Amino acid sequence: MLSYRMKNMISWFLLAIAGILILYWGYQKSHESKMIRIATASKGGYYYQYGTLLKRYIEKKTDYQVQLLVTSGSVDNRGKLLAGEADFAIVGTNSVSLQNLYMVAPLWRDYMHLVVRKDSQINSLSEMAGHSIALGKTGSGYRAQSMKVLEHFALEADQFDKNELYFSELLSDASLEGAIVTTGLLNPDLRQVMSSGQFKLVSVEGAEGYALNHSQLTTAKIPAGVYSSVSGPVPMESVETIVTYAVMASRSGLPEKMVQAVLDQLNSDQMRSEAPIMLNLNPTEDSVLRYLPLHSVSNRYYNPFVGLDNFSRFLGQIAEHKVLIIEAIIILLVVFVQLSQLRRRRIEQVRVNLAAELESVFRQTVEIERNQKDARDWRLLKQYLVEVMRLKQQAVSLVQGSTLAESILFLSTIQQCADVMRQLEWRLSAMQLSEAARKEVDAARSTVTD
Repeated sequence: MLSYRMKNMISWFLLAIAGILILYWGYQKSHESKMIRIATASKGGYYYQYGTLLKRYIEKKTDYQVQLLVTSGSVDNRGKLLAGEADFAIVGTNSVSLQNLYMVAPLWRDYMHLVVRKDSQINSLSEMAGHSIALGKTGSGYRAQSMKVLEHFALEADQFDKNELYFSELLSDASLEGAIVTTGLLNPDLRQVMSSGQFKLVSVEGAEGYALNHSQLTTAKIPAGVYSSVSGPVPMESVETIVTYAVMASRSGLPEKMVQAVLDQLNSDQMRSEAPIMLNLNPTEDSVLRYLPLHSVSNRYYNPFVGLDNFSRFLGQIAEHKVLIIEAIIILLVVFVQLSQLRRRRIEQVRVNLAAELESVFRQTVEIERNQKDARDWRLLKQYLVEVMRLKQQAVSLVQGSTLAESILFLSTIQQCADVMRQLEWRLSAMQLSEAARKEVDAARSTVTD
């Protein structure tokens, strides 16, 4: 059993820990950032254009400010998330791994475009080898996708001249014959290239087989006439190709409130009206996206089991405020311990007071016992007897309902009272007999005299 002193020290130690945790929690809240950093891509691409649109609505609808980061693309974006230099980023799911990251929401499909000059004799990916083909800048999702498709077709990057150029260089560099571009259909730079009327789109041969080898790819067709040009809509017929998803990803450790603010705007009607290519699907039910790590806030948002949503949100709130909850538990525990100790101290104090009063009764009884030995007046002895009887009743009243009823002090006091009462009763009886005998002697003497 721990001593009272030790228990008291432990309770105050726990209270100090709770105080420190409260200060830490307050410090975290006071320094919680109101700036959201979103990594996009180059300013001419759709990633940046979409980021600009998202920035406008986040700042309009929430109390957050948004900083858009111009980057090389998906690969660069992933690095910035992992390094903590960005909070959110738009990435292509087949361009980078989401390991140690989270998907917040699917955005749109990125289509692989094999762009070549209209007068070119190139009609397939394999025929591009040996020509000047832009594969994308290092760190971009374009290049990551290009490298994967070249590997599938047993081609090397050094087989393509000027392969590190950005595809918009097609408009200014006549020696550049084509480009492999994986992007959304609303990409401003790509639309500018196609609007010149100088280029055509080539189908990706074996697209279905290539997609089968990559879990984050599916096949699709670039719709006929999706791009306008000076020569009319391009392409004239739909073009077979492969597609991947562009998603909003986040780093770990972000406040749930921040993630919720971004997610709400991503799925708002205003955003969807201004970005018509956005997907309207549940990633938890999609055959491709269901295998990606989904943020807990997004999981609650897209969870089809509506009845469990409140419970899931409750668990999320517990996880977010776990420090504060631990502090509250510690404080309640300390308060409980202190109240228990206070109650025990009060009970002990009452017991000590009762014991002191009982000891006073015992001492008074002893004093009466000592005084009665010298008393010769039966009236004084009678008074002593009444006083001892009163002290006995007082002792019984004091211990009634307390643990002192079985104490040695109480039993000793009752025994002392009983002994003194017997002594007094015996002396009073003896005095009465003596008085009666004296009266008889006096009466006999009177008779003899007469």
